[in-house]
Formats: sequence, structure tokens, C-alpha cells
Amino acid sequence: SSAVRAASGTLRSLTVQQQRGFKCSVLGAAGGIGQPLSLLLKINPRVTALTCFDVAPITPGVAADLSHISSNAKCTGFTGDDLKKALDGCDVVVIPAGVPRKPGMTRDDLFNINAGIVRNLVAGCAE
Repeated sequence: SSAVRAASGTLRSLTVQQQRGFKCSVLGAAGGIGQPLSLLLKINPRVTALTCFDVAPITPGVAADLSHISSNAKCTGFTGDDLKKALDGCDVVVIPAGVPRKPGMTRDDLFNINAGIVRNLVAGCAE
């Protein structure tokens, strides 16, 4: 009987943990990778809040489009200096942000530009 109570308590604990939702943030949400990634996170039943951040001014529109999808996740868009707001309370942060390679640009040039972008975003995560 005490073993049954212990097992029952463990099962209840696991059930609560399995039902916990996650707040996710996509940094670079307005880009070609960020938009479909945000869509997939929005329809994931484990995601309860989704923040979309990008330097592009269309990011609130991306979030507004996603908010029309019926799911558990509340979606909010952030731009510019609102990185801290976008990251507040996040459990998961995904960074598809970056610039595509342009003609005449070397791989080293591309790496250096994208490394600077990621450095700034990761610094925001660390704060």
C-alpha cells in the first residue's frame, strides 16, 4: 500500500511535468528560416508562448499572422531594442538570424558578419 502511494505520487509528478508548457523565442523570426520555424513552434502543443524578434520592421506582422493559427501558444512580435522583452522568461531560444551570402562575398566575410550578429543576440540571452 505504501508502495502504491509512492508510485501514484511519482506518476502524478510525471504527468504535471509532461504538461508543462514552454516559452520559446525565435531571434531572426522575419527571415526565410525564421518564419517557417516560428510557424512550426506555434503549432507545437508544448509551446505556450512564442516571441518573434528581428531587426526587420515586419516582425510584428509575422507575429500577427501566426496569432491567427489556433493553438495553445500566444505569439508576440518584437523589433529593434526590444530584445530583452522578447527573451524575458524564455525556456528555449532559437537563433536562425543572419545575412545570406552576397555575390563577391567570401565565406570568411559571411562568417564574420553573422558571428557579430550572433554575438549580440547571445549577449542579450546572457543578460
